[in-house]
Amino acid sequence: MRDWRHCPRCAADLERRVPAGDDEERLLCPACGLVLYENPAPTAGAIVDDGDGRIMLVRRAIEPFKGKWDVPGGFIKPGEDGTDAVRRELAEELGVEVLVGAAAWVIADTYGAEGAPTLNIFYLARIVSGEPAPADDVAEIAWFGPDGLPPASEIAFACVRDVLARRRRGQSEAGSGIVNEA
Repeated sequence: MRDWRHCPRCAADLERRVPAGDDEERLLCPACGLVLYENPAPTAGAIVDDGDGRIMLVRRAIEPFKGKWDVPGGFIKPGEDGTDAVRRELAEELGVEVLVGAAAWVIADTYGAEGAPTLNIFYLARIVSGEPAPADDVAEIAWFGPDGLPPASEIAFACVRDVLARRRRGQSEAGSGIVNEA
């Protein structure tokens, strides 16, 4: 959005300035009054634990970072909460049903070549039915112990590297585990 030159509503030239009543510079349209806010897109990722201390990582089959390791998850759809997004994404990507715990970490990052801002919410999860199998956007699934994680250079996103390091150190923002309801 930073590079936008024309209003998506009326096609007039956009200006960068501080709108009345605001304290930050924004893109705005002098013709129709549209103000464009660069808010982060929310994502939901799953830290899937096998009960023996290993976590599941998936190798990305799509860009960005095709071929790098990631946690399963994706963008939260309008009207969907984070736990519902985790359930939907893991059903779509891996063909499994999961029990989702509390949000354990929330980390800001960016996505794609444009560096679009994201707010990434990571949930603790455990598979309750199904055998994980890669779907279209997953090339491979593997389980890793805390001392056997891939090197940081093979992890797709900075927020995933951060959450894996926090998990290894035992730091959780929520401090809670898996809930007993699906």
